[in-house]
Amino acid sequence: MSQIPNLGERLTSKGALEEPAQEYELSPSWPDSRLIKTRLKGRDALPQIVHFLVFAAIGLPLCIKLLATRPLPEPKTTVLLIVLGLISYHLPVTMPSSVQFNPGFPLLMSALYVHGISACLLVVIPSMLLYFFTKKHGLFNCLFNAGQFTLCLYAAELVALQTGWQPGIPADYKSVLTVCLMYLTADVLNVLLVAGSVAIVTKRPLWDCFKRTFLFERRAILAQRTFVTIVAMLLTSYMRDIAFLIVFVGVLSLRIQNLFQRELTVRTEEAETDPLTNVYNMRYLHRWLKQEVRAINGSKIHYSFIFADVDGLKTVNDMYGHETGNHLLIHVARLLVSNVRSQDRVARYGGDEFVIVCPHTNLSQAMSMAKRILRTITKEPFRANGVEIPFGMSMGVASWPEHGETVFDTIRMADKAMYLAKRNGGAKIHSAANL
Repeated sequence: MSQIPNLGERLTSKGALEEPAQEYELSPSWPDSRLIKTRLKGRDALPQIVHFLVFAAIGLPLCIKLLATRPLPEPKTTVLLIVLGLISYHLPVTMPSSVQFNPGFPLLMSALYVHGISACLLVVIPSMLLYFFTKKHGLFNCLFNAGQFTLCLYAAELVALQTGWQPGIPADYKSVLTVCLMYLTADVLNVLLVAGSVAIVTKRPLWDCFKRTFLFERRAILAQRTFVTIVAMLLTSYMRDIAFLIVFVGVLSLRIQNLFQRELTVRTEEAETDPLTNVYNMRYLHRWLKQEVRAINGSKIHYSFIFADVDGLKTVNDMYGHETGNHLLIHVARLLVSNVRSQDRVARYGGDEFVIVCPHTNLSQAMSMAKRILRTITKEPFRANGVEIPFGMSMGVASWPEHGETVFDTIRMADKAMYLAKRNGGAKIHSAANL
């Protein structure tokens, strides 16, 4: 459930510079927060403002000139592209990796290939400017995005012209190279321009920001996005308006599918996670163990179980209240998770009891892990409201298949060993081998 640190400004897969979910804190030097959204304050924001305005000053006049001098497709196609662009750039597809894949990018590249740059600008520029109202982006951010998209698409068109490409001619096998060059030029230049802004904010080298954005942040969708875009460009050269609709509907269908998948994932996690401690619950543990048992059936793999019980929780509840007792359980869960391996599973059994499942672990190794947990408890005491509150932990350790015919029998043996440790004064570890 860990999250990748944000660079402060995030490049979405559509290539626009997008503000983080948490609104940036603006310096009093910039009282009009509608001008720019940035993490930088005061004079520190000047380099980014200059970066935004320079590319806006270059790109926007070029955009106006291209729209005024280049031919547009017939009116119904023009209206279709504008409408699909506005919808697409406001309905990004969020992949399971949390990276966004925007249906607008295949549309604008298809429009560029079939109708030329004036048509593709109508797909993207209205949305970039409309973000000032619909997404509350800063004015400078919107102007920069409109300008940099114009430059990227114009560069892609220039590269295509060098290969002999002309708008409106159906693609053949030789056109694949042209399509790939157009896509690569627009995408790489887009990432480079946005990475320049990210480098200003994060004070990191431009190349590092470019690599992180282009190669790492989007790696989960890069192949899929490239495939969809190239196929869409080739398809629209034959099917025209119908192809635009097919691409739009296809990518939005992916959006709906991912929304259902994300909702299912969230609900599954909620159903299988203890709401207080955020470790797994027994529902998850039973399901996971059944799957593991089927996978290891007949093998000689050892599974060990540590059954842990918090000593003194009732006393803490009586003296300090149940809220403090809940914080103690959260503290214990954190200590357990921090002392196990990535392949181990920590689950709350109920009340003040936890189970740790250790795959590929024999009894001796599990005993060593339990001892390490006890040492950690003494090194990291629990404090509430500035008061150190004493507690301990009794643990029982059992290993499968030595101490039970099934893994669930083995958990029960670890439970019995834990109770023996508790009866002997607590804060001890007892092995099922000594029952």
